[in-house]
Amino acid sequence: MAITMPKIEITFRQRAASLIARSARGIAILIIRDDTNKEFTHKQYADLAALRADKALYTTENYDAISDMLSFAPYQAHVFRLDTEGTLGDTLSEISRTVKTGWLTIAGQSAEDGAALASWVKSQAAKAKSYKCIVHNITPLPDDMHVVHFVNEKVTFTDERGEQEGVAYLPSLLAILAVCNVERGCTNYLCSNLASVQEVEDNDAAVGAGKFILFHDEEGAVRIGQGINSLTSTDGNTKTEDMQFIETVEAMDLMRDDITSTFRSTYLGTYRNTRDNQMLFIAAINSSYFRQLAQELILDPDYANAASIDVEAQRAAWVASGKAEAADWDDDKVKATPFKRTVYLAGNVKILGSMTDLFFPINLF
Repeated sequence: MAITMPKIEITFRQRAASLIARSARGIAILIIRDDTNKEFTHKQYADLAALRADKALYTTENYDAISDMLSFAPYQAHVFRLDTEGTLGDTLSEISRTVKTGWLTIAGQSAEDGAALASWVKSQAAKAKSYKCIVHNITPLPDDMHVVHFVNEKVTFTDERGEQEGVAYLPSLLAILAVCNVERGCTNYLCSNLASVQEVEDNDAAVGAGKFILFHDEEGAVRIGQGINSLTSTDGNTKTEDMQFIETVEAMDLMRDDITSTFRSTYLGTYRNTRDNQMLFIAAINSSYFRQLAQELILDPDYANAASIDVEAQRAAWVASGKAEAADWDDDKVKATPFKRTVYLAGNVKILGSMTDLFFPINLF
């Protein structure tokens, strides 16, 4: 086996196939194209009052977009500026160096920028980086659990802006998705700054195609239809129907980020790779972290959420290294024989989803 840099790989597979502190979530990252003031590329705002002090730095459209984001009060709100003719890739590189996770969108997004952002987020997911984005009407369809594809053509704001192209609502949706994060689903979320929306022709068909839509409820208020991402090509293993829901992917990314961070900061290079030390790490995950997530109803408290040594992966590693007799080891022997410098763990958890559907037959006397 060739020597490489230390690797931490945490993946999720559907059950059919297969103390750590919970990190703060709710990070909104808004990208703007603006030449008004070129002396900065990144600002972070705590609230609307802080933004008002910087009003002169932005065009009216970009100021409104940032205001929309801040009006929903995400945990963190970042603005990254590039020139109107600047290269989006440079800004995305700056984001990756500055903010380790979060929701992204582009104010006034063009089709080209939207496609580029979706492609970048997909590439980051392949590197186990948990960025997510929301884009408006791009082709080809994203078909990815980390990309939300918003499609309503027109929205009407409650303020003097009135009717605008659907793309103008991206900064608001960015903040809404960041605020919901792992705390709640965004299905049926009230879009309080909209008076109306141009609905799609067929809500069910759009949702089935992985499209994120707004609709009018029975009272005429504008709400989010279903809290889904753009994933449509499922395989029943690493891409399942559960993973089409934003809140499921949020929980998956949360666990991967937190466990990776703890392993890297506390265990990597510090502890010898013994069974006892592996069990210390497993105990921290099970008794501290998974229990905390269950108490917060991110994981199902009635399910036996647990991590353990991945016996089959560890046995296979020994066999592949040339120790053929490992194929006949019993499970306890495998657990007692860590593979060189690699820790093989597996988890079995049940992520809770929000209530969305109600079936309630009532029998009359």
